Amino acid sequence: MNVAFSETVSAATWTINEADMGMQTNTNIQNIINNANPGDTILFTGSQYTHIHLSINKPLNIVSSVGTQLYACPMEAPQGSDNLAAFSINNAAAGTNISGFKINNNNQGYGININGTSNVNILNNTIICSDGTGVNVFGSGNITVKNNTLTQSVSGIQILNSSLTNILSNLITANSGNGILFGENVSTTLINNNNISSNQNIGINILKSCNNTTITGNSIYKNCNATTGNGKGIYINATIHGLNISSNFIYMNGKMGICYDTGVTNVTETTDTVKDNYISGHTGRDVIRFIYNEDTGLDTAPVWIGETCFGGLNNVCPKIQVSSEAVMSEIKQITSGIYSVSFINKNTGLTSTGFGSFYVTFFLNKFNTSKGAADVGDIWKNVLVVNGTATVDFTNCTYKDTNNSIFVVAPYSTFNTAMKDTLTVNDANNPSLKANISATSSVSKSIIKNGDTITYKITVKNSGKKNATNVKVSNILSPTYYSSYTKPTRGSYYNGVWNIGNLNAGETLTLYITAKAKLSGITKSQAKITGTNTNTVYSNTLQTTINKYIKLSYSNSILTNSKVKTGKYVYLGTTVKNSGKDKSGTVKVKITLPKGMKLVKVNYPSVYNKATKTWTFTVPAGKYYTFKVKAQVTSKGTKKITFNDNGKIQYKYVVGY
Repeated sequence: MNVAFSETVSAATWTINEADMGMQTNTNIQNIINNANPGDTILFTGSQYTHIHLSINKPLNIVSSVGTQLYACPMEAPQGSDNLAAFSINNAAAGTNISGFKINNNNQGYGININGTSNVNILNNTIICSDGTGVNVFGSGNITVKNNTLTQSVSGIQILNSSLTNILSNLITANSGNGILFGENVSTTLINNNNISSNQNIGINILKSCNNTTITGNSIYKNCNATTGNGKGIYINATIHGLNISSNFIYMNGKMGICYDTGVTNVTETTDTVKDNYISGHTGRDVIRFIYNEDTGLDTAPVWIGETCFGGLNNVCPKIQVSSEAVMSEIKQITSGIYSVSFINKNTGLTSTGFGSFYVTFFLNKFNTSKGAADVGDIWKNVLVVNGTATVDFTNCTYKDTNNSIFVVAPYSTFNTAMKDTLTVNDANNPSLKANISATSSVSKSIIKNGDTITYKITVKNSGKKNATNVKVSNILSPTYYSSYTKPTRGSYYNGVWNIGNLNAGETLTLYITAKAKLSGITKSQAKITGTNTNTVYSNTLQTTINKYIKLSYSNSILTNSKVKTGKYVYLGTTVKNSGKDKSGTVKVKITLPKGMKLVKVNYPSVYNKATKTWTFTVPAGKYYTFKVKAQVTSKGTKKITFNDNGKIQYKYVVGY
């Protein structure tokens, strides 16, 4: 068995890289799992293992760094699983993480079975279970399934008797039944930012329970049988106790976008929240609710939904109550080469910021605007709608000299009813004909002290085909931290702003600025260049550290005659001066009297500590203080006085007579 073992203070790593020997390898790996301690890492570096049926019975980090292929055992289910599975995570394994694998189960059962546990993370795997379920969550809580590809199974994910399941940012596609399937007793489920597409029956099947379910920010499209055309984006057939379907893209899911079936018995205006969804392209109804009527049999009934965009064709059941409809706005030019559309309330014209999770297609000079598809040679971009708005940048694309146009189309069921718009670009706004301004900045030193002088250099270039006018360069440096001066060869300069005026095509100008630091700190600047016939551009960012400049000097002295008659007084002093540019840190001064001298009085008593006989203070830039002691000489002889200037000792002498 080729296993490497490494240990740290907190946990161990077991590395598995042996050759695949089928059932024997599975036994070896299971033994490692059994012998590992909670919190250890099982690291797979081998490329492939077959006949895998691993039972996880403690919290472990099970990781592949190479996308290890695991093929589930076709004959034996792991302990704790009711069916065949590559991994079975059991009740003692709360806190387990599984990531980085390509799991294949060509049998009935599961790719990963999570049974009676909690706090499990399934991350960054590809899982296929051709006759079963990719990830099965049963009797568990706080399970996260994130950034996985769940494909070619009957259901990508199945949840039963579980709460707090988070299904985030997965690709759930090409499953023969459901993308996500709800069984009984499922509560508090978050389905967010997933791509749920091309499953052959239903995208999200809320079949047997619906308790505090949130479905938001997902792309749910083309979930249908390609042969029969039957399919549904979201299917609900359980009593609703909290349901939020918002900000999703629900598109071309066969017959129905959102279907409430007869198992839903309690729909009112406040039962659920359905809003800010883009729902379009269904052959039956975009939204419908079925009920069973004892007199007439199967019938339809109301559902109350909030603002919705139907892609130009409202195809909901007539009994559905829609509070408002969103439509696509006209194209707006943000600046030359940059354009946007928003999805706005049809009645108020205000942007509906809840819309997202879908793309609109922008074209520059589309050859044929009678269809939505691109032709060979078309210039186009798919742009994600975020907070109700899609913005495209065609600045660097090839424009014609004149008569340019922008065309945009939103997802549609038929092109004739599609939301689309065309904007003719004014020749004056043609980016290809604009000046193309660029700028670079540099500084002679990046670390200085307050009061030092440095040089800022800014170079501005017009590499376009058109002259730029009213060119201004601002934020070259911070006037808060520097005083600066220069004499430009063109234009004027003041306080970090250079007004150039005209900058002709192909022309380059450079400015050198002398700057003197006047405040300590860290300063960042990024020159901003604006003008007529040019886009706003920025130079590189400069950062300068201005360290504090503090220069302290000390002078100790006997302020009166050093020969003193017994019983008389003498004055002692320490002068502290800061000739730097910044306020000092804390300074301590102490004058210690010897035996035969008695302290009478000190000045600056507010900063004087009587117990330690120490002044504690700071000195502003350019200021000085003199700290004085009045002392009485009480005996004859030479007296040694100790001056302590912030830790530096000096002695002076007084003679008593």
